[in-house]
Amino acid sequence: MAAQFPLTSINLITKLKAGAEDAHLQVSWKRFLELYHEPIEMIARSSYRRHTGGHEPSSGLIEDAVANTVADFFARDQYRYDREKGRLRTYLRLLTNARVVDLLRKERPVDQRPLDDATENGLAAETPGESDVFARSLLATLVEDLRNRIPLRQFEIFERVKLKHQSPQFVAEDLGSTRAMIDRNIHKAMTALRELATQAEYQEEFYE
Repeated sequence: MAAQFPLTSINLITKLKAGAEDAHLQVSWKRFLELYHEPIEMIARSSYRRHTGGHEPSSGLIEDAVANTVADFFARDQYRYDREKGRLRTYLRLLTNARVVDLLRKERPVDQRPLDDATENGLAAETPGESDVFARSLLATLVEDLRNRIPLRQFEIFERVKLKHQSPQFVAEDLGSTRAMIDRNIHKAMTALRELATQAEYQEEFYE
């Protein structure tokens, strides 16, 4: 379950933009990579296949593409993300495609056709697989925001029933509580979760 729901907050990007101290930046970098490694890797593979006519990339190239993308995302220059640039998922796709193009230009013979520029107009449509991994990443941020919003005991009950799929009756008996108390906590947690999901950050990333 820990792998599905890494400890990452929806406020992470804001904290990174604020120019935190180096120690805080290192923690944020680690959490960002934990959350977005899978989407970036999938984008890199799709981009490589598109530019090479369906060839499969080496694991080394993908690792380099992911590392370069994350490094550029954290660079204090034009690559730093700003919400005014649009959806985070679109920005990451543009950035990842650009890094794959850079790597391909180093390995391809100079007489081959030029690669597409990493512009939004030249970017392929988001694949169903990319949509799925982004959805999982966003779900992780939503769950972590919920963890920070509600009492710890209430989150534990929510996690056990809704995420670990333990029965409410089992959780009640294990915690020495009543079934009615478990149901009330689940209801409150789900209400808080729905409220969080209406925030602009989530609506923009999921639906726009």
